[in-house]
Amino acid sequence: MATCPMSNKHDAPNATLLAAQCPVMHSNDPSLINPLNNVPLNLSQSPSPNQSKILSTERETSSIPRVVANSETGDYLNQGEAKNWVYPSPQQFYNALMRKGHDMPEDQMATMVQLHNFLNEEAWNEVLQWEGRLDPRATSVPKLAEINGKPRELTYKARSLMWASWALPSYFQAQRPFDRHDWVITRSSGQRIRYVIDYYRDEADEDGNPAFVLDVRPASDSISSVLLKLRDVLLG
Repeated sequence: MATCPMSNKHDAPNATLLAAQCPVMHSNDPSLINPLNNVPLNLSQSPSPNQSKILSTERETSSIPRVVANSETGDYLNQGEAKNWVYPSPQQFYNALMRKGHDMPEDQMATMVQLHNFLNEEAWNEVLQWEGRLDPRATSVPKLAEINGKPRELTYKARSLMWASWALPSYFQAQRPFDRHDWVITRSSGQRIRYVIDYYRDEADEDGNPAFVLDVRPASDSISSVLLKLRDVLLG
């Protein structure tokens, strides 16, 4: 369970709003979208038209190593030479939402960005735990190559749990995840592995702070991932 880092429940946007207004977007014009993370290219740090508040342009560097492709000709989201992914600033986040046609309260942008970054860090920690099971003695860490947001596409596991909850409500209780991400990592060997992440809203903690559950696991689309999941089931 990932407890939201907000000071109280009134500071944090709800899970539905978070999913609906995630900056990851879909477009029929691939030239407008960063293919590595599905975020609009060249997000401006300038205020949007009719914006009434000044939003921060400061950006936080994540703990997530990134893959810099030799063919990378554009400066996606102004990543520059950064070895780790750099999160969008509140201003860039807001501009991305405006380009998607969403209307987000400006005074919640700093909170939205903080929550977005927090959940990404939690997801990456889960990925590292999975990778550590593969080789506990490994000294090199994987790198995140791609991020794909798919909030409208249920994973097989999420769909199965929801079906079981509908068919056998006395035995299964499941909710629809409010978001889904597919992450592609690159191991030190060069092997690319896809991870799937289902995001769930959990009950608030004892202080009333919102909490989330992230179901992170390797996708069952490679022998390596299937063996890793079997090992986790058998050995714990």
